Amino acid sequence: MDMTHRPLPATVPAAADDTLRIASVNWRYGGIDNDGSDQRWHQTVDVLGTAGPHVVLCQEFGVPQPALRQFRHVQRTANALNMEAVLGPVPPGARSALHTAILLDTRRTGWSITDTGPYTHTRFGGTQHESWCRVELNIPELPLPLLCFSVHLPARSAVDQLSQAQTLAALIAETQGLILVAGDINTYPRGGPPVTARELDNLPAHLRVTRCRQRADGDLEANYDVDDVFSRAGLLDIAARLPADHRNPPELRATGKGKARVDRAYASPELATAATGYWQVSIGSDHDGLIFDFSMAALRRILTSRAGPQGDGPITHAAG
Repeated sequence: MDMTHRPLPATVPAAADDTLRIASVNWRYGGIDNDGSDQRWHQTVDVLGTAGPHVVLCQEFGVPQPALRQFRHVQRTANALNMEAVLGPVPPGARSALHTAILLDTRRTGWSITDTGPYTHTRFGGTQHESWCRVELNIPELPLPLLCFSVHLPARSAVDQLSQAQTLAALIAETQGLILVAGDINTYPRGGPPVTARELDNLPAHLRVTRCRQRADGDLEANYDVDDVFSRAGLLDIAARLPADHRNPPELRATGKGKARVDRAYASPELATAATGYWQVSIGSDHDGLIFDFSMAALRRILTSRAGPQGDGPITHAAG
């Protein structure tokens, strides 16, 4: 049965007890239109407020006149959701202040932020070239920290996409903890949905340049370089890995107007194995929002079993 045109779920059920819920949202210019209307912002905030994620990984979290309004917009959003905000850098090649950011429910959970990144103050050795921001979260119920990366890879350069993905993957390979990488990846995943040559031919010109390769016979094929980098880093595409009956909608489908599943989440094997649900929902953006559930009980069992019978210290995530 063709399920391509099934409507997206109107709501997301309340998270079950002992569940970690994480959302990824491309806000499309912060939810603010050129005329100043914040109707789209309200729409996205309402969806998130109903879903109740513990962590929201944000892309395009900008606002017009950022020098005057950016931090007010960040705090307004955090306050509306009763969350704490960490503002990341603007990805390379962005045409406006389209920050990455992470919102966290530290107040009701009792969880704590133990580290953030990247360090962006160039005067003291940092850079402003990353397409991501990071939060390390201490969850007392877990023996390892949770490291969440909100990612927005450049749309207009396949070279920059690959460079950013490789830099991030190398960092993750040296990181201890549970890893979640999610956001607007701006590329095709091998996990589907499959893309046809006709669809590639019909892409907007600037996307055809970055999301395709030309084969020897002249036909176009999808560029999976970024997906392959994350796979080599030991990360798993969560939505593609989940059974269809754990996804809503059950079929994998495009998440953005470019007709590709550009918005997705990758996780270290322990975290991916504990995933229990995935929702793709309409928000006030040209992208759909993503919501993932993870069973904390399953995660504790997985971590305990992999630590070995002697319980001799925490498990580390190392890939590469």
